[in-house]
Amino acid sequence: MGGQIGVMLDSFFYGFDTALYSFFWMFQNSVTIGIADICQYMGNTAAFIICFALLVLLCIPKKTKKFGVAMTVAFLVAFLLVNVLIKPGVGRLRPYMTLKDTPFWETYQTHWINAGANLEDDLSFPSGHTSMNFAVFTALSAVLIKVRKKPAWLLLMFIPVVVGCTRIIRCVHYPSDVLVGMLIGIASGICGYLVARHFFLEKEFPAIETDHL
Repeated sequence: MGGQIGVMLDSFFYGFDTALYSFFWMFQNSVTIGIADICQYMGNTAAFIICFALLVLLCIPKKTKKFGVAMTVAFLVAFLLVNVLIKPGVGRLRPYMTLKDTPFWETYQTHWINAGANLEDDLSFPSGHTSMNFAVFTALSAVLIKVRKKPAWLLLMFIPVVVGCTRIIRCVHYPSDVLVGMLIGIASGICGYLVARHFFLEKEFPAIETDHL
């Protein structure tokens, strides 16, 4: 059963969610659905375990420690916020469960079935796939920019953006779930970067101090 806060979110974001659904569904086709099916594996339990193990391993070698620490902290912060605190606290059900009693149901159902009528076994708000990917790639991009001094590393953020969009195209999340998941992920990634900067980056790449005349 959904929580009262989840019901309130359904009502509050109804216009926002239905409008963005209509926009993203213009891009729903066999290619984007196929990409969405691939991205689905980037956030399941097995992927989380493997990802976390790899991030911990990156914390061991000296050359990769700063990356590993930043991404591990980001991963843990996002996981705790989304899966331990917010999802069970809010209790928002998936759109294929809560849109049935709305005028938008027939439109949603058509695209949901077209995407494969996929079912998820957890709550909807916020998107775990989106938050975790944004957390890890935000942390990684921030450290790379600090180390390599090239903003081109921001292109890595294209990956979590694609993951977030596919969650909407696949019809398993409300757009508002993805939006909040993105914000949590970015904030978590920044936390991971700040931790790595404090313990490693400031020592390796100290800020250049200028004398004031």
